[in-house]
Amino acid sequence: MKKLFITFLIFAQLIPVSAQLTAPSYSVKNLKSNSKNSDFGTTFYGKNKIVFSSSRGNGLSKNKWAGNDQPFLDLYIGDVQPDGEINHVKPFSRAVNSKYHDALVTFSPDMKEVYFTSNNYMDGKLKSGSIKIFRATINDQGHWTHLTTLPFNSDNYDTGHPVLNKDGSKLYFTSNMPGGFGDTDLYVVSVNHDYYGKPKNLGPTVNSKYKEYTPYIDGNVLYFSSNRPGGLGGFDIYMTKLDGTISTPINLGKPMNSKGDDISFIINNETQQGYFSSNRYGGKGDDDIYFFKQETVNPICDQIVTGVIVDKITKEPIPNSFAALYDEKGEKIRRIETLNDGQFKFPLKCGVKYKIVGSKFGYFDFELPLETSHKNGYENKITLDLVEKEFIVLHGKEMLNIRPIQFELNEANIRDESKDELAKVVRLMKKYPNMVIEFGAHTDSRGGETYNLRLTQRRATETVNYLISLGANPKKITGKGYGSTQLLNHCKKGVRCTEAEHAENRRTEFVIIAK
Repeated sequence: MKKLFITFLIFAQLIPVSAQLTAPSYSVKNLKSNSKNSDFGTTFYGKNKIVFSSSRGNGLSKNKWAGNDQPFLDLYIGDVQPDGEINHVKPFSRAVNSKYHDALVTFSPDMKEVYFTSNNYMDGKLKSGSIKIFRATINDQGHWTHLTTLPFNSDNYDTGHPVLNKDGSKLYFTSNMPGGFGDTDLYVVSVNHDYYGKPKNLGPTVNSKYKEYTPYIDGNVLYFSSNRPGGLGGFDIYMTKLDGTISTPINLGKPMNSKGDDISFIINNETQQGYFSSNRYGGKGDDDIYFFKQETVNPICDQIVTGVIVDKITKEPIPNSFAALYDEKGEKIRRIETLNDGQFKFPLKCGVKYKIVGSKFGYFDFELPLETSHKNGYENKITLDLVEKEFIVLHGKEMLNIRPIQFELNEANIRDESKDELAKVVRLMKKYPNMVIEFGAHTDSRGGETYNLRLTQRRATETVNYLISLGANPKKITGKGYGSTQLLNHCKKGVRCTEAEHAENRRTEFVIIAK
């Protein structure tokens, strides 16, 4: 591949393929739009367009490169057809295309910035030295402007093959900067508007003592090309998982790889289709663009599910509820407790059936089947609606499922936030007219025993009177103050306990005497 390190523009020892993972199966075809010269380095431009590099000669570059007697590389854009063909090809942008080599481009998520590889030129003049990554922005008229070089470029080494992750926060690229493991290595740098962090080498699992080119990031999967030993030919396409630790790269095998050089892999994980470039035997030109379909599941394919557990009636999040993840056989994978926002998140595998169960004491469990797609990095968003139970069994007693009734400090006055709960009690009494209940009020062991008994009895009496005023049958409800005579734990008078332990004893209960 003559352009490979234009020869860096299109920029280990043997690493064994993992025994647990195998590459997906693919079908490939050569595109009709390929020219007799070099066509390579595709990237998606929105949903229905492709930008690629070519020396077909009808762009801005009219001069020929001495390396292969072909015109300098320019960027082109075309329309993607349902069968993968690229039609209506034309030069991409005069603001980006120069008189020299321009190739291998990536776009920001909002499509307002473009990064590309180009010869070291500024002000239209070819400079001696290295290949660099440039950035341009789009103005209100839709023209690419403000061409700038990235701060980690250098006249002492090459940088190229840029690709952004999905949210534009990380830029992956190729470089032969000092400190690498081989001839050219893959790096990543953080991006925050106009600020760039320090480039980080992806390490010896990805990088070998040979050459690594054309990275492409799809969720947590990195694709790249390498001429390390053990491949099918020159440069082969590999994949590896990026999830905090980097897995051993997998060779994609035939027909993606050949005896020639195979580079510039991209994939649309919604359609499981994409493109790569190769100078394999049987092509139309020096390098051709090939279209592929992924026929089987990618073994490195992960998703997540994010959700919230809510009350079905109020639609309010249920704090401290539980979400559990089960596999297809009903085996529990993981169970977590939510915080006050009722939210949860689980990692998932692609193409797998799961069951997610939401639960909370006082509610009926809610289970939701979920079958993941084959879209790597996809976020499944769900809501689990729990229905509150009318009755619960607590401390060995059947009682109404009513939140604790709140009173003013050391008083029997019912606080406003508890009046909706008391209205619920009346509705249940009318729904079940034969039901007889006792309202019990309890304190912790602190304070005088006589005082606690009197306070809780006043509160019980006040609560019963309030319920009767709302329409409760006075013959079906009684109230009793228990003070600290029915503690639920060891926190008797004089025993040192935590506030949470004392709070367990301070409670109100609507105990069912008869139904």
